[in-house]
Amino acid sequence: MFPVTSRVTCVCAVPGVYWLYYQCRRVGEAVTIDNETLYVSHSSAENGRVVASLSAAARWLEAIEDAEVSPLAA
Repeated sequence: MFPVTSRVTCVCAVPGVYWLYYQCRRVGEAVTIDNETLYVSHSSAENGRVVASLSAAARWLEAIEDAEVSPLAA
């Protein structure tokens, strides 16, 4: 595993496929589309998104994880 952001880490499962972990829990996967972009999905999201880098994928996954653990506003 190697750092991508402060909380999301990444493992290259096979060439072009990356497993992304948040606090040691697998939360998503990124797959290369071409030389410049990746398709990233979150384990609990219905849809994924196209991003420009693993760092962008990590930021998106981190935002989802942070939203899931944040208390609801009254």
